Amino acid sequence: MEDSEAEDLRAFERRLTEVVGGTAEKPSPFRWRLVLGATFACTAISACHWLRDAQGGGSLLFRMLSSHSAFACSLATFCLLLVYGLNHAAKQDPPILRDTRETLSTFWLNCDNQGRLIRVQPSNNLGGLARSRTTSTNWQNK
Repeated sequence: MEDSEAEDLRAFERRLTEVVGGTAEKPSPFRWRLVLGATFACTAISACHWLRDAQGGGSLLFRMLSSHSAFACSLATFCLLLVYGLNHAAKQDPPILRDTRETLSTFWLNCDNQGRLIRVQPSNNLGGLARSRTTSTNWQNK
């Protein structure tokens, strides 16, 4: 590989790493834990007050929740945060990675989730199905 080609690949990999790093849309883990912890604490404290309330023993659940609005709001917020967190954790790769992988496949290249390039070397054609072997290559160290 010529120096100009290697330099182009290094520049492309640096730019791809910057773009992928900026589109990850990951919230700060500390902030997420702080919000989730505060909501959990509010839910636990208001649940204790709700359970100590002797007058709500025989009434309907909806009436008990309406009389303890702090518990109802904190429980709903806690459930929404959990659903949002689980949904956010299960998200797939950013669209830029999917499109880049599709484009790079024609050049026998691929990229990982951080945007680093991986060289894909074709191997024997087995049963009509093209099998390939991937080798991780760090273009910046060459």
